[in-house]
Amino acid sequence: MQPLQENAFRTVVVCSAFPQAMLFPSKLFEKEYTALDLVYEGPSQDYFHDSIPEWQMTTAYSLPQAVSQSLREAFPSAYYFHSYTPAIKVYNGFVADQQLLVHFTEQTFRVVLKKEAAIQLAQTYVYQTPLDVVYYLLNICYEFNLSQQEVYLILSGPVDKDSSLYTSLQQYFTNLHFAQPPEIALPQSPYPHYYFTSLYNLAACVL
Repeated sequence: MQPLQENAFRTVVVCSAFPQAMLFPSKLFEKEYTALDLVYEGPSQDYFHDSIPEWQMTTAYSLPQAVSQSLREAFPSAYYFHSYTPAIKVYNGFVADQQLLVHFTEQTFRVVLKKEAAIQLAQTYVYQTPLDVVYYLLNICYEFNLSQQEVYLILSGPVDKDSSLYTSLQQYFTNLHFAQPPEIALPQSPYPHYYFTSLYNLAACVL
């Protein structure tokens, strides 16, 4: 944290990717976080929420208290988001009725399900092998009555067409797409744009 504090940042934005998060209809959310404590057991937490007026939803989430306090001490004026919020707020360019937005990191992947013009799921999963990912996605299809031939899997993060993960997904799903390029201009990178979709979405929310 110390090297970051040495920079004179005009604005600091913190985006949590901790899995402790839930979506609520905005009209029912009253800054009450008991549900988070019931679903996610863990050490002492600090609580936050993001408003998503485009979908009339609120993302309620928590950070470990030690992490939160360190951030507040280092950046007292920082803005906070949960990673689900930009993924939901920013239009992804696809109009399919059934969409699974799947963002990969090294050991986890986040899923946002859009179906029938509604957000029906936002969840983070841990995986070790490509078949773990396939298992979770097939289970989502079963639980939410999604067609493997019709649902759009919109992939982002470090996954490529020649990877075993992509090949495994191809065996079970027909419509695989990489996230579309952002509409905002950011520095060039040797890596594909969809590696950084979560960053682009966050930037679109704050610029």
